[in-house]
Amino acid sequence: MSPLERWSLHLAALVTAGTGLLDGLLRWFGQRAGEFGPEPHPWLGMAQHLHVLVAPLLLFALGITVRGHLWARLRKGQEGRRTGLGAAILIAPMVMTGYGVQVVTSPAWRSGLSWAHGISAGLFLLAYLGHLAIRAPQAEMSVAAEGPDS
Repeated sequence: MSPLERWSLHLAALVTAGTGLLDGLLRWFGQRAGEFGPEPHPWLGMAQHLHVLVAPLLLFALGITVRGHLWARLRKGQEGRRTGLGAAILIAPMVMTGYGVQVVTSPAWRSGLSWAHGISAGLFLLAYLGHLAIRAPQAEMSVAAEGPDS
């Protein structure tokens, strides 16, 4: 992976996760008491729209990562880390439920897909962060082994 691809993925993941978390927090904890009962938070619509707009950037970056990073590792037969493979497996349910939430009309289906999207996206985020956390010490060790003049 080139540095541009790596940072594009990190930035897209950060913005998508941030807008998704904001959407979820405002949806579940941002209700206000209005004149006729509970009302959604005024920023909920903006958070949802931003999430829907930036999520395709993450999907694009993930596609580049699968092509350039995941397939290359799997073809070489190298022992991969479970966090990266776990994150890769969670891409499909996260994306499919995210699009499903936008197109279904039944409240029961929307609720079910929303829960499935939140759970799969949360697990993806944990696996992705775990993958980065494991990578950081290994990257420092490889730089130290190469020496300062490499």
